Amino acid sequence: MARQRRSSGAVEEVLDGLLSGADQAMVNAFTTGFRVTQVKAAIGKSLPDETATAAALESAQVVALGILVREQLQQPQFEAVYRPFASILPGPTYRPAAPIDQQIAAFLRLLPTLKGDVEEEVSKVAKALSQPARPAVQSPAAAGGVGMIAQPTGIDPAVNYTGAWKQVIATANQIGRTHAFRAMQDSAEQAAPHDGLGIVGFAGVAAGAIFMRDALPIEKVLLLYEPFASAFPYEALL
Repeated sequence: MARQRRSSGAVEEVLDGLLSGADQAMVNAFTTGFRVTQVKAAIGKSLPDETATAAALESAQVVALGILVREQLQQPQFEAVYRPFASILPGPTYRPAAPIDQQIAAFLRLLPTLKGDVEEEVSKVAKALSQPARPAVQSPAAAGGVGMIAQPTGIDPAVNYTGAWKQVIATANQIGRTHAFRAMQDSAEQAAPHDGLGIVGFAGVAAGAIFMRDALPIEKVLLLYEPFASAFPYEALL
């Protein structure tokens, strides 16, 4: 999902251009041959599903290529490239996530600031996470650059998103946090813009995931937070 954003696509176009002038041997090392086989095997140990492995490999290659030309990227551009791995494998400039109450307070404070193109992108990602997956379309590569491939067919973010949310609700019930959990949801829904773009409920889901982060696998939290990850990176909720 992170790579389907318009803002991410713009950064990948910049990356494509920079790679056209990079050391071709280094570029090839991250896109073909033995190194790719090694990375794919390592990813496969955690993601046995071939389609998920392919998507993770593509993201890993983009990140590796971003590291290769990092000195030529602006810091926000590099952070956008690194986003899929920022919480799982923190980069040198990333700080640990703030305490839960501090993250929620920051999220509630930032929600009313969503406007314009940023809010529109949040809405599009939210809708993508609530609708069945569509057939993938390969994006054209920039001249002389490395092609960036769209989401592989077979991955359905909406199914994973719904499953993660059900897990959050069940976990809240099991550990006796349902009342506080619902209060966090309500607070986020009230703080989100009510302008018809359809992000109110998704704001509640994101806040609920943050509130329950100590009882959930981090990948579930990040998935439920995904609509807002570009506007307010999870690690930046301080």
